[in-house]
Amino acid sequence: MNRTLVVPLQEKKLDRRTRTSLRTPGLLARWPLIGVMMVVLGGLLFGAMAINLQTHGPLLAVDARVANDLHAIALQSSPAMREVMIFGFYLGEHGIVVIGLILALYFLYKRFWPGLAMVVIAWAAEGAIWLVLSQYYHRARPVFDVPVWHQMTEPGFPSGHSIAAVMCFGLLAYLIVPKMPSRFWKAVVSVTAVLVILFIGFSRLFVGDHYLTDVLAGYALGVALCGSVYTLVEVIAKNMEHKHSRKNPSA
Repeated sequence: MNRTLVVPLQEKKLDRRTRTSLRTPGLLARWPLIGVMMVVLGGLLFGAMAINLQTHGPLLAVDARVANDLHAIALQSSPAMREVMIFGFYLGEHGIVVIGLILALYFLYKRFWPGLAMVVIAWAAEGAIWLVLSQYYHRARPVFDVPVWHQMTEPGFPSGHSIAAVMCFGLLAYLIVPKMPSRFWKAVVSVTAVLVILFIGFSRLFVGDHYLTDVLAGYALGVALCGSVYTLVEVIAKNMEHKHSRKNPSA
């Protein structure tokens, strides 16, 4: 084969592998300001929810009204609807653990170290953040005479399911959207990720396990967590790649 044709063929194979693999796209490394804005906006929203809780602000009345209204709707809903909403609990907890494990094994097998670092750090940080903050604020969960399915006793602020939902499905969208062949499918993946995140948060309200501000605070922390962890990992990986290319220019 003509040597001039070998390089283009190799480049096409490499490009095909890049398009089909779940490598991190590097967008946050190229535009770290996006990650900074996510941290700032998420931190501000969480701070607003936390201050409202500690100062017994006006959103507590909204919390109570939303919780009571949704609980009345839940009790009048069909058993199938309640089962769907209860499924949101398992999707937001066990499902996210399974997805994280699959991603970690995939990145480990492919030796995509930035992706592996994203999963390991983000999943561990989510659990630590929820444990520390929930114990610190120690907010009681809603209590009803007739619960929809059970009464949880752990502190409810912020919602760990909401943090994890943004962290997990936000990462999936970040990895998958750049691989989509058209704007239509990019939009489909993005909208699907957002709907799953919203479903998990709403399901926690519907079954009476959280107040509205618990879920909003969880979403805010999830955004801040994604912005900080995923940006730092990509920036560090990019800097290490540049150092390696300088030491081995022919590689």
